[in-house]
Parts: sequence; C-alpha cells; structure tokens
Amino acid sequence: ALGRPFACFSGSACAGMGRLRRASNAPRPGVDRIVSKRANVAVVPARDVSVESAEQHPERSPEGYQRLASVSELEPYGQFSKWVGDHDVLVFRQDGEIKALSNICPHFGGPVGYHQMKDGVFTCLWHNYRFEAASGQCLNNDHLCLRGYKLKVEDGGIWVQLVENGPA
Repeated sequence: ALGRPFACFSGSACAGMGRLRRASNAPRPGVDRIVSKRANVAVVPARDVSVESAEQHPERSPEGYQRLASVSELEPYGQFSKWVGDHDVLVFRQDGEIKALSNICPHFGGPVGYHQMKDGVFTCLWHNYRFEAASGQCLNNDHLCLRGYKLKVEDGGIWVQLVENGPA
C-alpha cells in the first residue's frame, strides 16, 4: 500500500506527508490579471416597462399573461418546462386540457417535471416526492403543494399568468 498513489486534499491530515505538493499560488505570466472569461458585461440603459402597452410588447397581454410557448412545443412529449422571469413553469396536457404547475419541488427545489408524467403523477427527480398533476398536491407530504398557474391558449400560443392582479 505504501507504493500506491493516493488522493490528498490540501489542509487534510495527509497533506503534510510530502507525497503530494500543494499547487503554487504564485502569479503566472498572462494569468494574474484575468478575473473571469465570463466577465463580458454590457451596460445598457434601463427602460421603464410600466409604460409599455400590450401593442408595443406582443409577448404580454393587458390581463398580465405572458406568452410561454406555442402549442406545437407541447406535442412531442405532452409536457415541457420553461423559465419565465423567476418562474420555472411545467406545462403539460392532461385529459385533453393544457395545465401548468411550478416545476420547483417545495421540498428541496428539485425539478418536478424531469420525468414523464405517469398515471397523473409527477415525481421529483431529487427525492422522489410525488405530486398529483390535477391539483399539485404532494402525495408524500400533505403540507406540500405545487403552485398552479392560470393559462390561456390563443392563436396557437400558450400564455401564462405569473402574478395575479390584486384588488384595484
């Protein structure tokens, strides 16, 4: 066993044994000034979206619906998920009706719609929590439920209402 290589992390008990050396923190030519290759940032002036009308922004409706996808995107598998703003929306067809639930498991944030819906139930990928597609209710824990979204289908598009309008 003494002649075999072994894994050792810096800061662990075996790091001082001299078998492995810690990588040098000395600057390297051409690398010491790079912050990140992903640091390409473009600064653009903000625009006030509150003054835009539905005619100026065809992806939104006056009732607060946003265009999510076309109905044809639903056809290959009968379900899909898509991020809209801060919402991960799971869209599916059940008994001929198009519905939408949150794709984020309230247990620990895993994807609920990763697997195909089976017998009217979605199963979270991470911990196998099961949710009824009809209501979003968790079958493993009565205290958990997926958020439902209002949908409408118009002109071949699926529109989702992310935030309900409050009292006027």
